[in-house]
Parts: sequence; structure tokens; C-alpha cells
Amino acid sequence: MKRIFPYLIIIALAVLPASSCKKSARDVYAEAVEEWIGKEILFPDSMMTVTGEMIAPPTADFTIVSYYDSIGCTGCRMKLPFWNEFMNKVDSTKGDNSVELIMVAAADKLKELKHLVKLNSFSGNMVYNPDDCFNRLNSFPDVAELQTFLLDHDHRVIAMGNPVTNDGIGKLYLSKIGDNSADGQDISQEKVYEFDFGKVSSGEKVSHVFKLHNESLDTLRVLDIITSCECTSGSISTRIIPPGSGYELTADFQDTVPGEFFRTISILFEQKPDIQFELSGVIINKNN
Repeated sequence: MKRIFPYLIIIALAVLPASSCKKSARDVYAEAVEEWIGKEILFPDSMMTVTGEMIAPPTADFTIVSYYDSIGCTGCRMKLPFWNEFMNKVDSTKGDNSVELIMVAAADKLKELKHLVKLNSFSGNMVYNPDDCFNRLNSFPDVAELQTFLLDHDHRVIAMGNPVTNDGIGKLYLSKIGDNSADGQDISQEKVYEFDFGKVSSGEKVSHVFKLHNESLDTLRVLDIITSCECTSGSISTRIIPPGSGYELTADFQDTVPGEFFRTISILFEQKPDIQFELSGVIINKNN
């Protein structure tokens, strides 16, 4: 199987960050793609959603399955608003194909998961799996970013990686679901801005101002600003932006959990491609 899909490894590497500090991550990703592409994901005979509904293994043309272990803030890692946004893009590119989204939560936090589904009007299947049998069936990679998969009708992996935290992975998913019909769609025109805060003390609030410019011939109208979790916020200088005008997005971040972090903010426009902002850095203890 490893020799059948070498071109997919090239595609996967192409959508990863190219900086030297990410080289080890690229190597890990390449090894995971080589191992998992073509592998069948096993599902239990039945699964229970957080709303108490029993569902069978998926039968759709394509299934996106995303697994979340019990470590850390489940809601922060799931990023349900971004999944809603991504599935809207899937709906616009899938054509006659059927696509199902299944999120599997190993955390024993049923009340919290119910609240997240209701709060975010999440329309996918949120599977409650506190005994972690789904992971035991499949032995997923340890890296969280590699625990999301795009499956074909036979539950075999055709792409992997999280499409809501990596724009390149998102485009790859859309291309496969739409049989390359996503090429030339608005998604290809999306812009992604990045900023690395570097080292940030635990509890310290940091900010960065992105200076932007409306290069189109149309007036931009901001519908909403979505952040990946409560520790991140974004504010925009104006919600009506005439052609040729400048505007600013102020990104604020504050958290206390030591370690590397990656957060996202998206500006949603009326009838225009979204803009995504990626924030990264390392939280250190104040005495370091």
C-alpha cells in the first residue's frame, strides 16, 4: 500500500508550513500519511451521540471523522464554529456526493458536549465515547493534528489532517470531495495571515494588529468574527470597508497553560471569501 500512494505524500507535504522549525513535524506527517492512506477506519456496530441517538457506521460517499481524546479543553480543541464554516464550504462543492461529519469525543464530559453542540448549532454527529473504544479499534496517531481523516465510501483513508486548522488541508479535502470541482471556487482566493508571538508568560495578555486593505472593487461588509476559543479575541476597526480602503484587525490572546499554542481568527464577509489569521507562540511560566 505504501508504494501505491507516493503522490499523496507529496501533496500532504506541500500543504504544510515550510519553515525549518516545522521540519520535524513535516517528517512526522509524511510518515503518518504513508502509513494511513488506504487504511480502513473501523467503526463500532453502533455509536451513541451526545443527544442519546444510536447511529450506525456511515454509508455516505465521503465521511470526515475527527477524534478527540480526553486531554485538555475539549471545546477549545474541537473549534465547532470553524467546523460549521468548513461544512458550509463542503456543501457548496460536493455536487451530488453525500458527505457525513462524525466527531468522536473520548472525554467523559457529556453535559459539556451537549452544551457545545447546542451553543454552536452543530449539525454533524457528535459521538460520546468515554470508554475510548473507537481509538482502541484503530490506534490513532498520538499527534492531535493527525487524528482527523477523510474517508471514502468503504471507510478507507484518502486524506488526513485537520481541515479547520490548516488551510491547505482544507483545500485538499474540498478538492477530493468535489472531484476537483473546488478549483477556481472562492476558497482558492482565501487569504491567510500569520503572526508568531514568540515566548509569552503564563497569564500575560498579548496583542497584534493586522493592517489590511480592501483591494477589490466592491465594498466589504463584515458579517462576523470567529475565534477558535475563548482565550483568543479579535476586533475590527470598521465593518463597512469601501474599495481601496484600509482597515485593521486587532488580535488578542491570553492563556495560562504552558506549552506551544496555535489559535485562529476568521473574518466572515458578506458574499466574499473569508480571511483567516493564525496565531502561534509558546507559553512559559513566569519564573522561566
